[in-house]
Amino acid sequence: LRSLRARRRPARLRRWPAASRPPMAEDDAAMRAALAAKGFEIIEGDDSDSDDGLSGRIPSLDPAVAREKGKAAFEKGKYDRAIKYWQGGLKAILSALCAGPHALSDQSLSEMDLTLNLNIAMAYMKKQDYEMADRSVEKALARRDALPPNLVTKALYRKASAQRAMHRLDECLDTLKDLLEVEPGNTAAKQMQNEVDREWKLQCRQQKKNMKKLFETLSGEDKKEEEKQQAERQERRSRCGVVWVAGEDVDSEAFSTGGAPAADGRDWGLALSRTVLWAIEQLAVETGACLEGERASAWFLGASSTCEMRWLLPSALMARLPGVKSLELSLIGFLGELGPDNKREPDPKAETLTEGIKRTTTEDGREVLVHLIKGTMEDALNKQFKPQQPHADEQPAFDPAIDAAVAAYGVSGSKESAGGWAPMVPPSVCFIAHPQLHRYFSDFFPAIAWLIEHEVPTMIIGASAPDPSWDQDEILLKALGCEIVVPKRHCPYPMCLPDNPTVKKCNHVIGFRGGKAIERSKLVQAKLNLLAQDYNVR
Repeated sequence: LRSLRARRRPARLRRWPAASRPPMAEDDAAMRAALAAKGFEIIEGDDSDSDDGLSGRIPSLDPAVAREKGKAAFEKGKYDRAIKYWQGGLKAILSALCAGPHALSDQSLSEMDLTLNLNIAMAYMKKQDYEMADRSVEKALARRDALPPNLVTKALYRKASAQRAMHRLDECLDTLKDLLEVEPGNTAAKQMQNEVDREWKLQCRQQKKNMKKLFETLSGEDKKEEEKQQAERQERRSRCGVVWVAGEDVDSEAFSTGGAPAADGRDWGLALSRTVLWAIEQLAVETGACLEGERASAWFLGASSTCEMRWLLPSALMARLPGVKSLELSLIGFLGELGPDNKREPDPKAETLTEGIKRTTTEDGREVLVHLIKGTMEDALNKQFKPQQPHADEQPAFDPAIDAAVAAYGVSGSKESAGGWAPMVPPSVCFIAHPQLHRYFSDFFPAIAWLIEHEVPTMIIGASAPDPSWDQDEILLKALGCEIVVPKRHCPYPMCLPDNPTVKKCNHVIGFRGGKAIERSKLVQAKLNLLAQDYNVR
């Protein structure tokens, strides 16, 4: 027993006499040598051995140091680490460019910027990520005018190589033409041009053969299958619950095949309502979801007094939903928006709106219940979506012009009670009109996560440029975990500006249903990933 206790006694720390204590540098060197002998690799700073999943902020490095460290990592096949080093050098260059106008004319900075971007492009090509390689070369050419011709040709050659790898042969030929205008005698470019030209002609001939074969096949069994699919889509369209008014509305089937033009965009009074109905139809065509039963509900997130409150007409909806006996419209929002200085500007009529339920009745006895909620969807779920029985003096304050427009379409306002109304949770469908998702990415996250979890069919109604919705909202929704079921498509009922018909609201829709919502703890990382791809989100 005494022997066992002796063994378990902790060893005493050995103290070195001050005169004989080894220097810290020697200790460090000895430790490194011992680790190296056992096969460990010593890495300075926050570098990582991993070729994937690199995380954390990219450190700012002296461009020359970054170039050499990246080169060493590249030669070892550690491409992600090399990219990180080179991006650190670009970060330092960006800081230097912010020093003043004189820095913009510094050719050495321009050349180093190009070199690092081209190195990054080469690393991406080694990873076979040719899209990112092409994007890196585009960044390298951003200051093309400040670069000597030999560096421009180097960048263009790498760009052409990436395009060739992606089989964008026509784009590759355009890039090579540009290169040869800069340096007509470039032998490598001429050789690639000849090779790509042969590949392009062969590809065109093959495409013609394939198209001919395709048309021949379509005349047989495949054509029957296509007709069957078209019939199924038409059958879904007919079951969705939306019945269009002949002579007034656009023929949806003809519009989808290019056989009918969109509305001219001048009729703002019906544009939003008809866009909502057309979106419901598109959900039905793509997923089979439809407004089943005599009761239906729709939520509008991020609602405002200048959009949904002004342009959403219950009568127009009911006129095209003959099978619905009771329609519930919940308008959630009225929180204002961010101004140019990123300060929250309140909704202009938020103070005059009274929360609660407004009941309207059609001439044939059907009803619409409009529920106004000032707040977020989380507020609505926690407080508002409970069984309610409004009184006459609790009716929401609608704009008189809106009530007049509603009455003109055959719906009269009523001060009657909703009779112990209990809202449908989750709703039949949800809409987010003109959300500017890139500016309110974090704000919409909780609502979109809930919609994903409860598999609520949801439609984004987007505006045209300068709003970037068409170019990026699908990407942003996927980053939040949405499963896109209606890819972006133009809407036949736009709202065009009178002095500029190319600028439109209700320009297009994007639909999602279900998916796998990201966790809140991963929201910041999702935003960083988007920012790294040049999607500006907040």
